[in-house]
Amino acid sequence: MSYRADSSHSGDQRSESTLIHALVAIAQQHGIEARYHDILRRYALPPGEPETRIVLAIAQDLGLRAKAVHVRYQDLTRFEGALPALMRVDGGGALLLRSIQRDPQQGLIALVQDPMSRDSEPLAVDEARLSGIWQGELLLFRRGSTASVEDAPFGLSWLMAQVMRERRLFIEIAVAATVCTLFALTPPFMFKIVLDRVLANQSMSTLKVLAGAIGFVLVFEVVLTYLRRALLEVAATRIDTRLNLFIMERIFKLPMSFFERNPTGRITAQVSKIWQVRNFVVQQLFGTLFDAVPLIGLIPALIILDWRLASLVIALALIVFVIVMLFVKPLSVRSSAVVRAEQKRSAHLVESLYGIRTIKALAIEGRRRREWDQRVAESMEARLTLGRFANLPNTLAMPFERLIYTGSFCVGAYMALTMSDAMTAGSLGAFAMLAMRVGQPLIQIAKLQMEYSEFKGALEELALVMNAPTEEGQSGTGTRQPVVGAISFKDVRFRYSNDAPYALDGISFELKPGMMLGVMGRSGSGKTTITRLLQRFNTSYDGLIKIDGIDLREIDLAHLRRSVGVVLQENFLFSGTVRDNIAASRSDASLADVIRAAQLAGAEEFIERMPRGYDTWLQEGASNLSGGQRQRLVIARALLADPPVLLFDEATSALDAESEAIVNANLRRIAQGRTVISISHRLSMLIEADAILVLERGKLYDIGTHDELLARCDIYQQLWYQQNRHIERGATSAVRAAISQGPSS
Repeated sequence: MSYRADSSHSGDQRSESTLIHALVAIAQQHGIEARYHDILRRYALPPGEPETRIVLAIAQDLGLRAKAVHVRYQDLTRFEGALPALMRVDGGGALLLRSIQRDPQQGLIALVQDPMSRDSEPLAVDEARLSGIWQGELLLFRRGSTASVEDAPFGLSWLMAQVMRERRLFIEIAVAATVCTLFALTPPFMFKIVLDRVLANQSMSTLKVLAGAIGFVLVFEVVLTYLRRALLEVAATRIDTRLNLFIMERIFKLPMSFFERNPTGRITAQVSKIWQVRNFVVQQLFGTLFDAVPLIGLIPALIILDWRLASLVIALALIVFVIVMLFVKPLSVRSSAVVRAEQKRSAHLVESLYGIRTIKALAIEGRRRREWDQRVAESMEARLTLGRFANLPNTLAMPFERLIYTGSFCVGAYMALTMSDAMTAGSLGAFAMLAMRVGQPLIQIAKLQMEYSEFKGALEELALVMNAPTEEGQSGTGTRQPVVGAISFKDVRFRYSNDAPYALDGISFELKPGMMLGVMGRSGSGKTTITRLLQRFNTSYDGLIKIDGIDLREIDLAHLRRSVGVVLQENFLFSGTVRDNIAASRSDASLADVIRAAQLAGAEEFIERMPRGYDTWLQEGASNLSGGQRQRLVIARALLADPPVLLFDEATSALDAESEAIVNANLRRIAQGRTVISISHRLSMLIEADAILVLERGKLYDIGTHDELLARCDIYQQLWYQQNRHIERGATSAVRAAISQGPSS
């Protein structure tokens, strides 16, 4: 029996999630196309029932607005307009609540349905029957708007929209900061009372009252300050979480051409700016604003104590503000130079790490080190220039900052000595204490302008990645009709850029479901381009590509790629166990499924010899495996997803003779029930193909079976006899028969 027949229903129905089945039913009820297994694969859900918050998040991602409520059975009538809804029952499962009916004799009746058998009629249940399994949790859904905050272009407005989602927390923080203003006024005025009343009148009773008041204020200020900081951390964590989730979502939606055009190091440096953006918004911006809230009470208090000294304090603070503002633009220019230098340094580091094997193989460590030294020197020079220039406004502002406290104290003392209406000693001390509290927030606001220039540069760098055009077909509105495997190219022409020659020029061919097509040709003839177009890595082609009679561009992108398995010449294996890597495309795969895929790929024989078999841990890049072993694991991974279309792009070129013989021997079993396109410069892998496509400089040179091409196609003949010099012309039939039999047992 073929693997496709074996694995189509590998999961036990009891392990399936009734919650996800119910969510699919509700989504379809609202006109949103959703499939159970697509959701499992997209969100890599483990077996069992997900938590309510995960179901709500998936629903929102599908385009539904969802919320969970706890209600009594008698209150279900309030939600009649929001049905169907999802009732979470004991054990973690769910029932679909279809409607509510009123029976004169039985009272309120709920019509519920098992999501696993939606074809059955809803079951009428009363409160008594439902109370044994339902504790009141109800999930409500309705169709959401097509545009969301996450779909908006990334920038300052997007960021502020995320911040506003936490406005309740920020309002609470602002209230706490406002109350702290009253506490900030208390110590200076108590100091005034101590000097003017307690010491002057030798009043011990007043001192005791003041001491008690100070203790009371101190306790409440500590509590409120702690709550303010704790709430700020909660808000920061939520915003940080959404930022990180958004970044990864956007990166996964970017087309392959974006990653091919931009070096990995540059992308990494740009994405790493998220920390600078987050710190500015949550810590610097809101920290400064909340620290400035006490100004609401402090400035009026200063004016009440003495308007003349208050004017002096405000004037000095404004001078500091102006000094800092004058340096904002020059600092922004120098900050941009630092960003560019840091990008070059990060790009060089990532490239060196990624290509360390090549660097050591060519013994070019010295050259790469010299280049690194140059990048470091440029970065440090730019940073030193920025630091020296940034030191100027701080130095110029320092004397005025100090004068806010010392200057007001000295001027106040002079006024007390020379003017009859001057402040008392206690008032002067209180004023000096308040002035010290007033100056710092004003100076921080001025310095915030300087930090804003760095934040703006970081935001622009991050936006270059976040606002890059996403792949077409990511909207989820494309067709998800099950793929059978009929493929047709009709006059397809494609080139990678407008000034490049055509990689494919007028290519036309058709494949029926279950056929195997071999593709061969010289280097640069367009072989790999065919697989790229079938995976929709490139969409700017002329002509028509269809799968099962449907235009390729009309198929949902995720559904297409899950239906097309790909094995490349160079593949990537993740850190994890052998089983985890094979099961990467199907998180719900059982060990039996993994073993079956490994057997088909010829990987079982070396896996069983490993120390822990399928639980053997693979190092980064699977460096503890040979090239042939890595390739067979990748083939097993592609087979496990059970794709109806399978692409081999030079899949056996990295295999040794023994491994290639194993894969070739299993090729017919692998291809059974699938449409296979196999690209290979080793023609021995293509002999069993139903047809072989010969490409030359992007054009279709010939197409036919092995025997037909060997009889008439000069390119095919030349390559065949180059690879089989020991074979006399005319002896190909025997060779073909020997190859088709596979290695002897």
